This record gives sequence, structure tokens and C-alpha cells, in this order.
Amino acid sequence: MRTLKILLVLLAVVFCGFSKDSHRTTNGVTVPIKFEGVIIATDNSDVIVCTPLGYPYPTISHSRKGWLEGNQSHGGRLNTELSTWTIFNCHTDFSSKINSSYIEGLNTVANGDAYSYICTMLVNISTFEVTLYVTIDGGTGRFEGATGQMTLTGFHPGTGLIPVQGWGSITFSK
Repeated sequence: MRTLKILLVLLAVVFCGFSKDSHRTTNGVTVPIKFEGVIIATDNSDVIVCTPLGYPYPTISHSRKGWLEGNQSHGGRLNTELSTWTIFNCHTDFSSKINSSYIEGLNTVANGDAYSYICTMLVNISTFEVTLYVTIDGGTGRFEGATGQMTLTGFHPGTGLIPVQGWGSITFSK
């Protein structure tokens, strides 16, 4: 009887690993990924100044670094202290009212596995709508060799906290 229970548990674990939305490619297994969380900016002591600088446009600057807090499928709750991002460049197009920030980051999930990403964050400076285009490029643990994309959307309420959510797909290498 004990052997039967162990066998049933093992089968349940194996079958739980297969999603009806996943599919195997030559690069690995691709699955949908969902994210819901908050972008947390550091205090304004470490700022990045966006181009263009000054007259005839106002100079726009914002926090250069911060954290990401939230939950995602295929990883669970993020370890906020280890899920960091840094803006390495930003630009504001005053004719389209779009501020573009270019970001590098690392997200660490509950079990300590982590993935790196690059991201373009667009903020409409008239409506404060936020869109992030995230590209996942490798990591550690189960994210080693992983690739993927996510699109997150949100609203910048004028504080250092920006709630975002969205989805995409991630390919886990073989």
C-alpha cells in the first residue's frame, strides 16, 4: 500500500509539471508567464537625468534604481530585496509625450532561482500610463538558459510605487 501511495504521488508531481498551455520546441519548453506586482523606486538621492536637458523643455529626472515586488507564475512570490533594477538611459519625446527608460534587472523568486532581463519602460507624461516591454535573458537555477518576453501595463500615481501587471511567455531550456 505504501508503494502505491508513493507511486501515485510521483505521478501527480510529474503530471503537474505539464501545462496544457505549454509546448516543447527545439529550444526547450515554452509556457505562459503572468506577473502582478509593484515597481518600487529608491529615494531620489540617486537620480538619472533624461535627455533632452533643459530649455526649451523641462528637465525630467527620476530614480535610477529600485526593486520589484510581486507574484509571478513559474516562480511565485519575488524576493523583493533581491529583485533589483537599474535604469541605464532615459529620454523624453515631448512631441509624443512619452518618456522612455531603458532598464536592466534581476528578479529572484521564492526558492532563490533568478532571471535577468532588459526592459523598455514607456510612460505617457500626459496620462501617466506605463507600459513595460520585458525581455528575459537567462538566469540561475530553473531559469538557466531561459528566454522570454512579457508586456506589463500600469499607471504611475506620482509616488515611488507603480503597480503593474501583465503576461507573456518564457522558454525554459532543455
